[in-house]
Amino acid sequence: MHDRNSTPEGLVREDSHDFVTTYTPAGDNSISTLHQVFNDHRDYFRRQIAERGVLLFRGFQPHNHQQFHELVTGGLGLEVWNGFNLKKTPGVITSWLRKYSEGLVGGGDYRRYLDRDTVRLGPVESSIQGPHTEGGVRSERSRYIALCCLEPAPHLAETGMADLHQVYRDLPGDLRARFDTAWNRFSYRSARRLNPFDRLILRLSPFQVTERPDGLADMALPPCPAACAVPETGKVCIQPWAFARNTNRQVRDAARNIFKGRGGIGLDSTAEGMELTWDLCDDQGNPVAWTEEEQRVVFEAIFRGALLMAWQKGDIALVDNVRIGHWRMNGEQGNRKLVQIQATAFNAEPFHPARLHQGSEASTELAGA
Repeated sequence: MHDRNSTPEGLVREDSHDFVTTYTPAGDNSISTLHQVFNDHRDYFRRQIAERGVLLFRGFQPHNHQQFHELVTGGLGLEVWNGFNLKKTPGVITSWLRKYSEGLVGGGDYRRYLDRDTVRLGPVESSIQGPHTEGGVRSERSRYIALCCLEPAPHLAETGMADLHQVYRDLPGDLRARFDTAWNRFSYRSARRLNPFDRLILRLSPFQVTERPDGLADMALPPCPAACAVPETGKVCIQPWAFARNTNRQVRDAARNIFKGRGGIGLDSTAEGMELTWDLCDDQGNPVAWTEEEQRVVFEAIFRGALLMAWQKGDIALVDNVRIGHWRMNGEQGNRKLVQIQATAFNAEPFHPARLHQGSEASTELAGA
């Protein structure tokens, strides 16, 4: 009988890190071979993502983002789900809308859509991004992200990755307990006075908008889980989105403490350019205390357990977007070209630890009745 968890034929498997499994070709390294392996073993790879966190495919050399897209959608059969482009408009329009929205909130990382699904990630700076899960500013987000390195950077510029369940376990008990019940709350202030087109765009957005007497606008998103359980394993993971100005200095300080010998590490320009505030609240919207020192503790815990993914040309990574946080490291941009596809709609709210606990209590009460 075939073991449903055995390595598919044509691949060599190595658990190369605590949460990364690397697959290399056992023979033929063509993209068509990898596509067929994906197509024949879709359930296997999805189980492995949940169990491991990151799957890295090295040595297959896709030549362009179209081949990468076909591997993800045609081979693995993943459905693209990008919270910024749910209407699947053409890439040139979506890039314009993204640039427009970045202007409205006062910042951006210059990522651009190569087509309606595939995004080229932003350029390297002399700073380290705040750690985050993709789309983690809202409860509705993608479950998986796929990354492909079409051209690595000439020096450094790795993608940092961290197991957010391990980070959760390593936190001091009182802080861990706070994440068990807290919700993330994100609020922006506009970078300019609203014009009629801004108001139209915002009416179509998830923001709750309050116009101020000075013509600027406060834009609040609904709270989303500060921690989330991996559906398949139940492992609780914190859910950071550290692009906020009020956490930017703490991220920088934590990075300087943990990542030595990387040259100067400045403040992330995206976080510094936006007037975004990241707070914690309870399920009634009441503020939950979270000091700057506690923020540094969280960011140092993330950075301390990090893998710095040193990309090679042609690398493809499949990432669990609940369990694994990521961020761009500092380095040299050069001709670096890292592209991303987000896939599979996911709602984090039912997997908030407090919601799961409530469900468990309800089941116990029903059983007792």
